[in-house]
Amino acid sequence: MHQIIHTLLIVVIGHFGSTPSATSMIDQPKWDVKTSVGPDALTGGWFINLGRTGIRVRLLEERPTEFEVAYVFDKTPAARRIKIGDRIIGAGGTRFETPHKFGYGVGKFGYDGPMKDFSAALEAAQADDGRLNLTILRAGETRPETLRVGNRYRDFSATYPYDCRKTNRILADTLPWLAARQRENGLWSDRPHLNAFTTLALLASGQPEFRPVVEKAIRAMAARTTEEIEYQGLDGWKYTLYGICLAEYYLATKQAWVIPELEEIDRWLRKAQIADGGWGHRPANRPGGNGYGSINILTMQAKMAWALMRECGIEIDEARFKAAHDFVARGTGDNGYVWYKDGGRENPGYADMGRTGAAAMAHALADEEPGYREYANATAGCIGEHPDTFSDTHGSPILGMVWTAFGAAADPAAFRSLMDENRWWFSLAHCTDGTFYYQMNRDNNPQDYTAAPRLSATAATALILSMRDRRLRMMNLEAPKAERAGESDS
Repeated sequence: MHQIIHTLLIVVIGHFGSTPSATSMIDQPKWDVKTSVGPDALTGGWFINLGRTGIRVRLLEERPTEFEVAYVFDKTPAARRIKIGDRIIGAGGTRFETPHKFGYGVGKFGYDGPMKDFSAALEAAQADDGRLNLTILRAGETRPETLRVGNRYRDFSATYPYDCRKTNRILADTLPWLAARQRENGLWSDRPHLNAFTTLALLASGQPEFRPVVEKAIRAMAARTTEEIEYQGLDGWKYTLYGICLAEYYLATKQAWVIPELEEIDRWLRKAQIADGGWGHRPANRPGGNGYGSINILTMQAKMAWALMRECGIEIDEARFKAAHDFVARGTGDNGYVWYKDGGRENPGYADMGRTGAAAMAHALADEEPGYREYANATAGCIGEHPDTFSDTHGSPILGMVWTAFGAAADPAAFRSLMDENRWWFSLAHCTDGTFYYQMNRDNNPQDYTAAPRLSATAATALILSMRDRRLRMMNLEAPKAERAGESDS
């Protein structure tokens, strides 16, 4: 089924020359998708959060310059002022004029229109006296409403997450929230990427109070990985992500017990690698087939894990490492975009950027190899050229957001382009309790939303904003390794 969907997406993307009309830009809405987890279970659907107002909305094709209010949380700025069914037609004293842009495909990607306009008005209010002026259409009558959204967070700086007061306050709220939700077993979720991102965010903070939480998580990951191939579940994700986490933990702490655990994961990766050089959802040679075969995002996670293991002092198989690189090189277009599998080099288009970000990271982590820095620059540059698919990665947009941001950082200009284009996401996903919410997006897979709408988005946000301190090896990709070594020697 995933392969069929992937093929359909390629067909859609192929028609990148057409320009959709103003009333056909809202693709694949999933308002009826529900979660049973946390406060979002009350809303009755997967709606768009309007920042710290307490409002959730729908986008409607027939009303391309409005929001329709779908839910209002109690005890929030909008409670008792905004009603379900209200139509928000302006913010910050300005009526919305640009139609929503919320489609999947070249020419349709992006979030221009009321979403960006509302975000700008909200940030301006938070930077001022905390009063957000809205224009509402209710029962055919236009009326003003003022919401007291507060100004504790202020607005994002022009350089966020660096030198940014709002970033600092968000991390001061989200990191303790994440730490407090660690399960007794040391993890947070049954989804490996959520465990990995939460652990990495806490590790990246460098704060002593989180060290026991991080170690408990790392030991839980080590206990769930061996060198044995079991052919169960989607182990390709678990082993590559947990390998990355254990390696980053060792580089940060030099805890000797981690090395044998990494060596186990290294042996598993060797056994699981498929003959074409890649990895799939499940290991190679799985009885009865191997799901989708090799795919680029998993192959690049494996390459990341191996590059980090090598920095830990583990002797990896260099021929296998090169085979992984060659696999993704066959799936990288001339524009730097990385496709789903190892085909697509001749396709001039692009789609969502999670795979491309993962590739930029993997190449940059191993840029002592001839040609790898050129690949890192090309893939990061592609993100900078097309930063408008940030929250739309196929399968797991949360995973794609993190890898896109980290990969773009291999090129500071690309990273700035990505963060500038998507500051609306961080503004509108921010909830009144300080957490972040997994916004409805244009992918066809809502699993991160149904499983953990606050945990997933809060972990991803905390990790991306933690790039502020550059404490993880993966957060230092902007200069070639040889240049960094020269700086440390001097």
